[in-house]
Amino acid sequence: MTPNEVDPPAPPAPVRRRRPLRRRAVHALRRGHLYCGLFLLPWVLLYGVTAFLFNHPEAFPDRPTVTFGRDALAGTPMQSSPAPGEIAAAVVAGLNARAEAGTSYALADPPEAKFTRDFAFATVKADGQEVSVLLEVNGTGGTVRSRPVTPPKPEEPAPFAVGASPKGGRTKGDRPTPTMAKPADGLALADPLGERVKAAVPVVLERTGFPAGDVTVTSVPDVSFRMAAGDRVWRATYNPLTGAVGGKPDGESPAEGMSARNFLLRLHTAHGYPGEPSDARWAWAVVVDAMAFVMVFWAVSGLVMWWQIKATRRAGLVVLVLSAAVAVWVGVSMHEMMAAR
Repeated sequence: MTPNEVDPPAPPAPVRRRRPLRRRAVHALRRGHLYCGLFLLPWVLLYGVTAFLFNHPEAFPDRPTVTFGRDALAGTPMQSSPAPGEIAAAVVAGLNARAEAGTSYALADPPEAKFTRDFAFATVKADGQEVSVLLEVNGTGGTVRSRPVTPPKPEEPAPFAVGASPKGGRTKGDRPTPTMAKPADGLALADPLGERVKAAVPVVLERTGFPAGDVTVTSVPDVSFRMAAGDRVWRATYNPLTGAVGGKPDGESPAEGMSARNFLLRLHTAHGYPGEPSDARWAWAVVVDAMAFVMVFWAVSGLVMWWQIKATRRAGLVVLVLSAAVAVWVGVSMHEMMAAR
């Protein structure tokens, strides 16, 4: 380099400008929308599968299931059952035939007569099977399902059982019920739980502004505990309402397993928080709340993201209007149908 040569000046460092608050908010919303969608993935899949199972009893059956149509009903009385209006008219005619002189009845608004549900049930027991038949009352078909009928497993009565049923039987899960024993037959303790509830209810009603009256305690939780009797350990159950005490050998496995289909359906309807936040049921309730919140956020953030894309505003607005109209129509129609039943 010669003395006359001079190094070129360094280019100025780029100035990083902070994005406007609006753009940063939209960016955060998009990221939240994305991560909430990822969080919802397993729960939406679970909800979708279980909802499908509810809506289609014949899908992935855990027992033999056959769906039939009109052909199976051909030549039977259910091929064409009478319309609700015809049955209603026959009922009114029968009442008029039995009415006293000077009294008459008339069918008002015959087109409004309808069945309270769309199907009838029947069960058949044969060859060690219990067959359940669902018939559509409009004669379009139905579903047949069967399950093996297993004889009840003989249960060893607990040596300390009191207040049991006359045959020494127990309810499923060894839960004595008020019909199994009279309080006089059971084990009465001082200041039982049922009496505590009965004494507390009037005070609670007064403090919460509800009218008081005669109190009837219909249910209290059983008390389950392990108890040694001789050289054996039993899982004992005490019902504070009836005083009934029962038990089964500790560690005894349930008589019947739960199919995967039944588990999914029961999981779909499980809701509410238990008393203690210490088990899977409480965690499931938290997940249900989280899913409810995230789905609402997902919908709202989706609206914001759609509005940011100007090219989709018009078509999206048409879809939203149609969706809202269908939702309102279905909601109002379902409300009227359920209220009428």
